[in-house]
Amino acid sequence: MSNSSGLVEGLTPAQKETLDLIRVPQEDRTIFPSSLRAELHHRLEKETVEVADALPSDLWVAKRQLQAVNSCELLYMAQKQEEFRYSVPTSRGQIFHKAVELSVHLPSILSPSELVGHAFNSLSARDDSLSHFLNESDSVTAAEIRSECVSLLTTFQETFPPLRSAWRPTTEASRRVSFHRDKIILAGRFDLTLGMPTDRTAGRVIIELKTGKPSIQHADDLRYYALLETLVTGVPPVLLASFYVDAGRVVTENVDEVLLESTLRRTITGVKRLCSLRLEDVQPKKLPGPPCRWCPVSDECAEGSDWLKESTETNGW
Repeated sequence: MSNSSGLVEGLTPAQKETLDLIRVPQEDRTIFPSSLRAELHHRLEKETVEVADALPSDLWVAKRQLQAVNSCELLYMAQKQEEFRYSVPTSRGQIFHKAVELSVHLPSILSPSELVGHAFNSLSARDDSLSHFLNESDSVTAAEIRSECVSLLTTFQETFPPLRSAWRPTTEASRRVSFHRDKIILAGRFDLTLGMPTDRTAGRVIIELKTGKPSIQHADDLRYYALLETLVTGVPPVLLASFYVDAGRVVTENVDEVLLESTLRRTITGVKRLCSLRLEDVQPKKLPGPPCRWCPVSDECAEGSDWLKESTETNGW
């Protein structure tokens, strides 16, 4: 992304602050070794070969599975068994993301209301669980969802700098890495990316657009995306960013080999746990903590209930 002073003309203070935080000067961008991609692939293959050989079928690993199993294995098993159902908050997030995607790729300038309308209609026309939820919602609920999405998109446009074609913006970029003859697949989809690598020099910024509250898990998810990006392109992203739409605030983290090494270890640990649980070699371990707040079986888990009670008593007033 260019450092021209012309980029800040006409920007709101929030847009300028966001731009300053996500734009990394060329001289500050890291040049990574050409062997990095091959080394990471080798480590993943070597350290998961035993569990992969025992798998009866392929294992698909996305950020949700990795986050759950590394937080609490019982949480992972509960989420696996629970059928996902869309709600107003989750559908709102999907429509907002679709509206941002359309704002990048439609040639004409549309209002937030028009973009949300197109996004709502597009997602409603699909044959999936989200379209079923939207089509079965009553007119009042549908109107509330649209209204909330318009508000979110308006805030986003007032606090995030307008996306320029020179920044090479992409939305919903997929990454997929397979190991052990496709028995283990690591996958992810990035909300928004800007820039691109040059030779071995990092240049891509991976951005997740968040419509809820900040969470420490968001950083872990982005680090996993950094690993995927490196495994696919051979060059890590230059920066990771969580943009909290309600607050118009961005939280960033630079990417280096230390971050990639810790993420690689976390991913290998998670893959091994997922394989062991798939093979039923172990009983799910209970690790009480913040995820207990949204665990579907916390009421039935003594350790989780105790943690929630203690947490409430500690922070109750």
